[in-house]
Amino acid sequence: MNKRTRLIFLGLSLILLIGVGRFVTNDFNFLLNDFWFTSGFLLLILLSLIDQPHFSKDSSIFINAVTAGISLLLIPEENRNWVFWLFLGITLYLAISSYVLMWLRNNPLPQENKWIQFFSRVNREIGKPQTLFSAFFLWGALNQFGLGSEGFNALLLYWVIFMILNIPSIAQVINRLFEKNETKKQENALGSILGVQSKNTFLVKLFSDRKETIKLFDFVEFIYSIDDSRQIRKGIILDTYLLNEQQWIKVLTTSEINKIFDGKPIFNEHTDDIIYKISDVPENEYLDTFVGIVTENSSIQKIKFIYNSKAAVEDGQLLEVRVKEAVVYYQIVEGITRIEQLENKNETGLIVGEAIQLGTWNHDKVRFEQFGWVPEINSPVYISSKIQEVKISETEFQIGHIPNTNFPVIINKELALTHHTAVLGVTGTGKSIFARNLIREHLKDKTIKVICIDFTGEYKGKFADLSPVKIVSEEKDNELYKTFEWVSNELEKFGNQQNKEKLKDADEFIKTTLNDALQAFLKEPESRLSIFELPDVSNTASILEYTRQLFKALFVLAKSERCFGHKVCIVLEEAHTVIPEWNFVGIADKSSQSLLNSIAQIALQGRKYDVGLLVIAQRTANVSKTVLTQCNTIISFQEFDKTSSEFLANYFGQGIASTLPKLKFRQAIAAGKALKSNVPMIFEVPEILEPEVEQEEEK
Repeated sequence: MNKRTRLIFLGLSLILLIGVGRFVTNDFNFLLNDFWFTSGFLLLILLSLIDQPHFSKDSSIFINAVTAGISLLLIPEENRNWVFWLFLGITLYLAISSYVLMWLRNNPLPQENKWIQFFSRVNREIGKPQTLFSAFFLWGALNQFGLGSEGFNALLLYWVIFMILNIPSIAQVINRLFEKNETKKQENALGSILGVQSKNTFLVKLFSDRKETIKLFDFVEFIYSIDDSRQIRKGIILDTYLLNEQQWIKVLTTSEINKIFDGKPIFNEHTDDIIYKISDVPENEYLDTFVGIVTENSSIQKIKFIYNSKAAVEDGQLLEVRVKEAVVYYQIVEGITRIEQLENKNETGLIVGEAIQLGTWNHDKVRFEQFGWVPEINSPVYISSKIQEVKISETEFQIGHIPNTNFPVIINKELALTHHTAVLGVTGTGKSIFARNLIREHLKDKTIKVICIDFTGEYKGKFADLSPVKIVSEEKDNELYKTFEWVSNELEKFGNQQNKEKLKDADEFIKTTLNDALQAFLKEPESRLSIFELPDVSNTASILEYTRQLFKALFVLAKSERCFGHKVCIVLEEAHTVIPEWNFVGIADKSSQSLLNSIAQIALQGRKYDVGLLVIAQRTANVSKTVLTQCNTIISFQEFDKTSSEFLANYFGQGIASTLPKLKFRQAIAAGKALKSNVPMIFEVPEILEPEVEQEEEK
């Protein structure tokens, strides 16, 4: 029964009970003096119809037991036979056990252990009003009038009728007698509003004899009686479920739905709170963009939404939600299934999505700006619409776009260089081709020169069209490496066995050769790109010392000559080889630490002298954090290891960093100073075609 019907039934039951009591006692003294009325059937009526019409919880059983115990104490001592003590024992058991269960239970009953489930369910059967107070009523009537008396028979008949009318199937028939007759008013009537979850979401109980069939996302129209403006609202059926053995729907109303019908009413006459199905719906794209509604536990930085849509969404999808007058954009980072417990053991399955805030879109500044508030609960969530094309300045470069949109992701090339950038990701994600394309963008600026420290040996072929040069000539390079080998071996000897004079000459030769080579490269206007290939695949002391001396010579020139008016981008391909983390080096700490110190010096002070780093690596765990933490812009493709995720969570935030293992090919997360929008976001790199003929397998 619905609430209105139960209230009517309550009044009729009490009136009839008082009439029967007057008939069997010939006065009205029973209203205050007789146990069967005051403590038995009166409680049965009130609790079964009003407080616990559907089911009893542990707290309800506790209240029933306490109430029953107090009513039993009103019985005179001369009438306290063994039945009285049995009833008192049962009420004490129910009160104590229900109190203990309320302390022990933390989860929905099906998730508790078997003993808690057992005692809770037993208590609910014994302690529900229909059981406990029926027993009180019958025992009180029997004690007062005696078995076979007219008074007992009259009260027994009344109790039987009351219990029969409470049988669910019969209660439904009774309920229909009291239902509003709006179903006959219009064939399109579906049901009546019986609950409101927010100002735009309504719970509707369907008429049992409605003529219209329903399905999800049907459009409806109604007038809400509390609305003083008497506005005719349009909405969609958002959900359907079974509750208390009746069919219910959830209806969402939005201004966007009203626009589909140009704000015009479909039906001429409306009964307040009655929902009417709209059969003739104009062509529209509303359901192609509608995703769901904002749900509980949303915050300013991250919203949670119930996915209820025909539209397909995925990680990285851009969503929009209207918050007050602003359109705020969010990016999906997670989706979770959940079971919601309804009454009478009914359950409904949900998909709850999570999306982090990117902010409002400033078209003039071509960037997202943080918004400082959270959407209202049940606010509709939509797939973002397209924006107008944007203008990009010469100092900027569009590295990609947000998946399935035309929202650009733009980087400031100058800040990316001077404030250092790291490009991370496992093999096969599009990392290396993205980094090489970024290098080509840097080289479009005639004032920039690029030095690639290449372990892979593939840069020469990839940049063949740009005619890369070697900083050190082939002949000098071999001589330098042999010198480093000799120095390394010589330094391993005891001090009294070392040739000090030759070591001094070797050191001077190294410094002079590298200084002259770097000066020649920086001064030569036609030489824009240089590739410094490591001659060995292992982290030997000679290689690290060779590389250190190169960085040291470059930094000296940067400080003294400002690189002869050029900006220099140092590319560290396979960075773990050049700047390894200390526990991944595998050689003497002294050699590796010297190199790290030289590169760290550039990382810390390089931007003062227009020298920047482009660090390219597969895993953050293998790369020096001293250098990596100086990279003010990080672009990360797919990563799997926990160390990388934890490190990158400090840059991106835990929510978006959790998507790293799920990124697709050519998808990445970007954050940092050089980004036009200084918020972490998932973006998609466009397909890049490199000009060289010999294409090796993309990393």
